[in-house]
Amino acid sequence: MIDAVDLALTRDLLESVAEEMAEACVRTAASTNVKERRDLSAAVFDGEGRMVAHAAHIPVHLGAMPLSVRAALARVPFRRGDVVLVNDPYEGGTHLPDVTAIAPWCDARGRVRFLVAIRAHHADIGGAVPGSMAPQDDVHAEGVRIPPVRWVRGGVPDDDLTRLLLANLRRPEERLADLAAKRGALAHGLARLDALAARHGAAGLASRARALLGYAGQIARRALAGLPDGAARVALRLGVPGADGRPAVVRLALAKRGPRLRLDFTGTTGPVGEGLNASAAVTRSAAWYLVRCLCGGDTPSNDGLLATTDVVIPPGSFLDAPYPAPVAGGNVETSQRVVDALWLAAGRLWPDRFGAPGAGTMSNWTLGPTAGGPAFASYYETVPAGAGGGPAGPGASGLQQHMTNTRATPVEVLEARLPVRVRRHGLRRGSGGAGRHRGGDGIVRELEVTAPAVFAWLMTRHDDPPPGAAGGAPGRAGRLTWWRGGRARRLPARGRLEVRPGDVLRIETPGGGGWGRPARRRR
Repeated sequence: MIDAVDLALTRDLLESVAEEMAEACVRTAASTNVKERRDLSAAVFDGEGRMVAHAAHIPVHLGAMPLSVRAALARVPFRRGDVVLVNDPYEGGTHLPDVTAIAPWCDARGRVRFLVAIRAHHADIGGAVPGSMAPQDDVHAEGVRIPPVRWVRGGVPDDDLTRLLLANLRRPEERLADLAAKRGALAHGLARLDALAARHGAAGLASRARALLGYAGQIARRALAGLPDGAARVALRLGVPGADGRPAVVRLALAKRGPRLRLDFTGTTGPVGEGLNASAAVTRSAAWYLVRCLCGGDTPSNDGLLATTDVVIPPGSFLDAPYPAPVAGGNVETSQRVVDALWLAAGRLWPDRFGAPGAGTMSNWTLGPTAGGPAFASYYETVPAGAGGGPAGPGASGLQQHMTNTRATPVEVLEARLPVRVRRHGLRRGSGGAGRHRGGDGIVRELEVTAPAVFAWLMTRHDDPPPGAAGGAPGRAGRLTWWRGGRARRLPARGRLEVRPGDVLRIETPGGGGWGRPARRRR
């Protein structure tokens, strides 16, 4: 019998394994994106590929990683000392820059009892444009696609596979350093599991992990059962046309009865261009995030949370990208739109629990070298924005939200590593939507380029501002402006551009939607 104290200790110990893996990876990585922005997530899985614990990292990674781990278990016969790599969006991945490294923990008989995994966004994974995040209409132009493959066999790296991968990537030495950092971090996680198994035994530790999954499921059941039953439908535009030329739409029917929740995306538009398709793993991740938010703050965050939730994702829609649909923006943009739909639907059923949508975009941009220009490592960044106002108060300003949780690169590091000067970085005052509780303000980030470079960007919410809720007003839409020779030009929400020294780029991120009708002023 595993009591509550034992469960709490098991949770803390397994979460500490994930936290320590992530810290080890950050300290030994080479890229700005991992070391400074901490665009990575680490987790522990049981032998069936169910996530049992994770570090406090990035929701879109964490909710999706179980599908990659299960795909790897189905494809590769794991043995002690192996490390498997995968980023394939049609095999449980998200988008190509997110490469997951997975290692098994085996008992004395060689049976896989646990797996440890780290997913990190590599600032370049090949493809047509430096940074691997420019809008494309085919996944092959986005970068190298890696099905579940064994990179390390019995502790020995496969040099042939390493050479093949690095030959297709820009700055291969940086990519190799980040991969080596992952491998070392996984080894640390396995050593920590060795210590836990020495205390409890392999079977005892596995039994505690199963109990932890069941406990999270019980909490989710109680949380759902305590909410009023009901149903709500939402349709939200994505900001890109579908194949028929009409606006692509996320459609959601949310229904809750007793302890069961059904999230049905039937009717969502088919595949779209410009990299905005999401893999099924990304859509699942948004559903997992919703359920986690419905539970209490001390709930174990693992795969057990979805035990009483049915997620219906229509195959072939842009929420379950069919091959070879491009997916670079699905992980960062479409995931946020799915959360917007979930928030609006849940807010109609439980208005005291949910605020207005926030910015609904991660405002992605990359900078890389031109063919004849100076060499530098490709850079990738997401820009914070405004959160939606809610029943408890105004939305926060200038922060990463919902499916992302990365840091901003310090200006000193950015200017030291890239041919740019940061001319401005601050709040976009007044961009949050009006309401009883205002939406938070977005950010203004202005850069001056000091050498020839390729600038690419992938954003949404430039033409359709974040909506308000409960009578609140929408936030201000995003905007991207390019100056050359003193002349300003507004750029579309997605594209690529060769920039010259002296060019200035200003990114203005959206404000969050307001919540509630503004109170009337007394005369």
